[in-house]
Amino acid sequence: MNQNEITPFSQCNVLIVDDEPMSCAVLETILEPCFLCDSVTSGYEALAHCQQHDVDLVLLDMNMPDFDGPAVCTALRNDSRTQHIPVIFVTATLDESSENTCWEVGASDFVVKPVNATTLIHRIKTHVQNKLRTDFLERMTFHDQLTGLYNRMYLTNEVPLTVKQIARDDAEIGALMIDIDYFKRFNDTYGHLEGDTCLKRVANIIRQTVKRPKDTIVRFGGEEFLVLLPYTDRCGVKYVAEQLVDAVRAAVITHEKGVEGTVSISIGYSVAAAKDLENGNIAPLLEKADVLLFEAKECGRNQARG
Repeated sequence: MNQNEITPFSQCNVLIVDDEPMSCAVLETILEPCFLCDSVTSGYEALAHCQQHDVDLVLLDMNMPDFDGPAVCTALRNDSRTQHIPVIFVTATLDESSENTCWEVGASDFVVKPVNATTLIHRIKTHVQNKLRTDFLERMTFHDQLTGLYNRMYLTNEVPLTVKQIARDDAEIGALMIDIDYFKRFNDTYGHLEGDTCLKRVANIIRQTVKRPKDTIVRFGGEEFLVLLPYTDRCGVKYVAEQLVDAVRAAVITHEKGVEGTVSISIGYSVAAAKDLENGNIAPLLEKADVLLFEAKECGRNQARG
């Protein structure tokens, strides 16, 4: 799908959370003609799923053992990775206190069991549609129009929030500064339209190689890209950097004035404890990676240095 289009409902992911497998099955039967559905039977599974997958709405049972619906909703709202996912509670009883709890923990809506299928579908469509419109505006604001990757505005406005979350988890974050080798020569030889095609191909290779949902890929400027790897130590960052160099080399994109006659990339990478990046400011991390990128280019290009 073109990034300039709003996602259709048939491609939207609804997560059903209920400790009763039969209830999950009933809700899936109702919703699957309209949405993509996954089900889990505990609040802990729900949190893990939302952190690891793209979820457009959570349909959440209010009363579950150990970790109930309000606690799950609160945890989702307190995590920058999941705070924008709409949550609809499903509850068997709805007195005034329960209703107030729904709003206090940040729910988007609630429905009462036994659910009316038509009402449920329409309420989910309303909240998913609102999320899709917000996501669309975010893509227009925070994404590079040529490659579809994040842009510098996203880096400035959103990444510091992610870094603060990583700091709270006492984890590390890695940065890869990537440059297409001899790209000016490529443009001079093949023209700017082919140059744009080359940029998109390299961007797609990076996207296909860096696969974790919370990893961030930014078109940093011109032919330069930035990859941020949360919760990754130095060995992991080195592995990804070397994978990227190998993947671009293996694509065999012709560049008669490049390294060995094909398009290649150089990478500088660095790692830091997120808590050492004051107020989520990643500038020191990027500066180290940029110095190492320069070293990679000085040492012959087509390699990663860290």
